[in-house]
Amino acid sequence: MRSLELFFDLVFVFTITQIAGVLVEHPDLGGLARSALLLTIIWWMYGGFAWLTNALDLDRTGPRLLLLLGTAGFFVMSLAVPRAGGPGPWGVVFGAAYLGVVSVHFVGFLRTSGRRGIHRIGPYNFASALVVLAAGFVPADHRAWVWALACLMEWVTPFVSGVGGFTVGVGHFVERHGLAVIIVLGESITEVGAAASHLDDLTTVLLGSLLALAASAAMWWLYFDREEEDSAGLLELIPVERRPHAALWSFGYSYLGLIFGIAVTAVGMQKSLDSFGRPLHELSAVLLPLGVGLFLVGLACFHRVLAGAWPVRRLVAAVAIAAAGIPASRWSGGGTALAVTTALLVGLVAWEQRARMTSALRSRGA
Repeated sequence: MRSLELFFDLVFVFTITQIAGVLVEHPDLGGLARSALLLTIIWWMYGGFAWLTNALDLDRTGPRLLLLLGTAGFFVMSLAVPRAGGPGPWGVVFGAAYLGVVSVHFVGFLRTSGRRGIHRIGPYNFASALVVLAAGFVPADHRAWVWALACLMEWVTPFVSGVGGFTVGVGHFVERHGLAVIIVLGESITEVGAAASHLDDLTTVLLGSLLALAASAAMWWLYFDREEEDSAGLLELIPVERRPHAALWSFGYSYLGLIFGIAVTAVGMQKSLDSFGRPLHELSAVLLPLGVGLFLVGLACFHRVLAGAWPVRRLVAAVAIAAAGIPASRWSGGGTALAVTTALLVGLVAWEQRARMTSALRSRGA
């Protein structure tokens, strides 16, 4: 039932919004690190639920209730995120909710085709979840280090346990992750619009918001014009026994960079609007080009895993955006940085479209 999965995704996107809020409140290296660690922990289990719903029959009442229980766990995690890194009980609440989500994920797989796989990977998921819970009892100043240990455990788990025993239904799998991208993009521009609505300068509100919208539209174009459709075809061509490994690297590890890039870009856009005509300082000056760069590098890694070749244009664009966007932020202001970044993203879209048309013409001529 796609509507129930969409409901689950909307709660997950609220988690992304909360993580971005951590970076908005703490635009420094510590805030960036905490945001990255929290997203890595949460993304591991979001991906796990994408694999789970790939196997569940959501036309039945039991699996529906199970997914709703997992949704509740994600919602509690979302509520805890802004204060999980500080003093008080919220670090424990975050860890307990995460452990609950891992438990639901494990139970959900037991009566599916992936039960053999979950028996192998499940104990490692529980181990990392217990580390996340233990982090809540650690003093706030040291909590990020324990989260980092949990992230490391999650990242190495597939190499220790393997990913055999799971089936990847390509159409559903690609669609689920595509929905996550479009919803995160939409929520990000909504957050930017909400931030702009509190500003008074007409030029900043209108021009800045439209530039942010254009940049987000270009990011949408780069993934949904061809990348999503092509990824489905490429994943389908991979032999069934190797498909889970390819899905893990493309829609798991690479996608994490892509999603985090969108979240950081949204924060960078907000900071650029706040300092539209004034230079930005410290990490705030880096967030916009950093976020777009992470998105492009994540997208490039995603393409490399499935297609076997690096999309050089996207890597060149990531470097160009960093080289032009950071000085623009520091020396001119957020408005200039937003304009430069948007122009380079739109230029990348045009560059790829032109290359595609040229290739098509050559094929017809041949």
